[in-house]
Amino acid sequence: MGFKDKFFLLMHSFRIRVFLAMALMIFIFIPGTGYLFYLKARTAAEQQMQQYALSTADQISKRVQSFLAQYTYNVKLIKAFFENDLIDHASEKQILQYFYLLKKDHPEFVNINYGDETGRFIMAPAQIPEIHKLFDPRIRPWYRGAVDSGGIHWTDVYLFASTQKPGMTVSVPILDHDGRLAAVCGIDVDISSLSRFLTGIHIGAHGVAYIFENMQKRVIAHPGLVSLPWNPYHVELLRTCLNDLKGKNRQFGMSRFQGDNFFTAYTDYPGNNWTVGVTLPVSDFLRNIQSIRNTIISLVLAGMLLSSIISYLLAMTVIRPLNILRNGIERITSGDLAYKVDINDPDIVCELAGSFNTMASSLEASLEELKQTYAELARKEKLAAVGQMTASIAHEIKNPLGIILGSAQVVSNEKRPMEMRQKAALFIMEEVASLNKTLTSFLEFAKPAPPKFKKINIADLLEEILAAIEERYNESGYVIEKDIPSPLPAIVADPDQIRQVFLNLLLNAVQSMPDGGKIVVNASEENSRFLRVSFSDTGCGMSDRQIEQIFDPFVSYRDNGIGLGLAIVSQIIKLHKGILKVNSEVGRGTRFDILFPTTGQER
Repeated sequence: MGFKDKFFLLMHSFRIRVFLAMALMIFIFIPGTGYLFYLKARTAAEQQMQQYALSTADQISKRVQSFLAQYTYNVKLIKAFFENDLIDHASEKQILQYFYLLKKDHPEFVNINYGDETGRFIMAPAQIPEIHKLFDPRIRPWYRGAVDSGGIHWTDVYLFASTQKPGMTVSVPILDHDGRLAAVCGIDVDISSLSRFLTGIHIGAHGVAYIFENMQKRVIAHPGLVSLPWNPYHVELLRTCLNDLKGKNRQFGMSRFQGDNFFTAYTDYPGNNWTVGVTLPVSDFLRNIQSIRNTIISLVLAGMLLSSIISYLLAMTVIRPLNILRNGIERITSGDLAYKVDINDPDIVCELAGSFNTMASSLEASLEELKQTYAELARKEKLAAVGQMTASIAHEIKNPLGIILGSAQVVSNEKRPMEMRQKAALFIMEEVASLNKTLTSFLEFAKPAPPKFKKINIADLLEEILAAIEERYNESGYVIEKDIPSPLPAIVADPDQIRQVFLNLLLNAVQSMPDGGKIVVNASEENSRFLRVSFSDTGCGMSDRQIEQIFDPFVSYRDNGIGLGLAIVSQIIKLHKGILKVNSEVGRGTRFDILFPTTGQER
């Protein structure tokens, strides 16, 4: 038995199927189910993280608005003082005095600025006089922005000339009693105050909030910008995450930066071209689902352990008794019908064992009856076969004997012409030769010579026989096509008997095409177990009834045929443990296929 056969039997054994079923449940189904639960839990946690991050960004935006509202309120307060004549526009001393009082109450204000339409500029804290004289407020962004907007205006972030630090200015126009522009006042806001404000907002273990200025695409507020020197890693991280999300047109997602993953959510800040963002390391998120993962792993391991115990118990209570039954079946198959299985387990397997023993006893009794019946049938069949064979032989001999008798009478009659007597003598000789051929073929069929097995090369044998057939019939309208690859697997056979088989089939093909035709010979390996040799012709073909009888002795559908050729072919193939198949269609031709076991198969 080859490796493929053993593997096929192993994969179809009950034991392996049970093992694979349990292994599927233990090592695939249970861990797979656990993994799916883990993915669902992770997805749910990620959705919660998304909601948390987005709501946090929105809340921070509102808190920043509230934080900056104090600057807006105070600049409006300054506007009201001027427009209600509580502060005199013409009195620089009075203006500075009020500004200093306001800055004393709000030390977070960097500068308080005032500029009018004549180009006069006042700032608290005061700068050197040259700056006040040379500085034209009307060209500054905070002045132009308030004039153009006609109301509260926040500038973009720029570098303050007084402190050389980045910041922005909130400004508002001041109108006279006629509603015309009189001046513009503004408050400078140190941008680091926003970073200090964000420092007090805690987002998870390592999450941060920040403000991104969209015009110049830079971070203007971040907890890492409070103290110098700034760490560029934080700024690049936030810029990368935000650009990644905006490129995907999403407000939440995961981005990768320098080998680490981060969740980011952002919202647009109303009133300014800013973006408020929140970024958290994915590691913080993973800590949140660590307990879920550990619980699922524990459940999976417990399920695998429980399934293993169940599998072991199943093997002990089901597979072991079934193996005993299988061994009993093998013993009975080998002929030991007296063998009984011994299973004492109080379940259905025990009942099966009892039924099996009853079946074995019944088989043993039936076998004895069958032997007696078979012996009687064999005697009757032998007598019937002898009778049929005798009738066939008598039929084959009767006609030649009649011709011989008639011809002998002609020869013995001296009154007949000599030429007629000589012709009758020739008839006698021809019929005697025909009888000798018939009896020789019959003896070959009745008592075939035992094969002399040896390893042979079918390709060489076919080439030898086909060369002889081609030489004899090539000019008679016969075309022989062959497809015999090399090398072919060797077979163990009697070369003389196989030669007889091939010649018989080729001559049958020639005789089925009296006016010529095509003969096709193929040889190929099949399933690594057999060597197939095929003979096809384009002759008259046979009906289904004829196919059923062609291998019977003394059955021939040709006028000069004895009817033993294909019977001998079938007998030789059986002696070689081969398989002979025939397919035919009336008017289209016939195909004979012979399958020989290769040397790797047991004979």
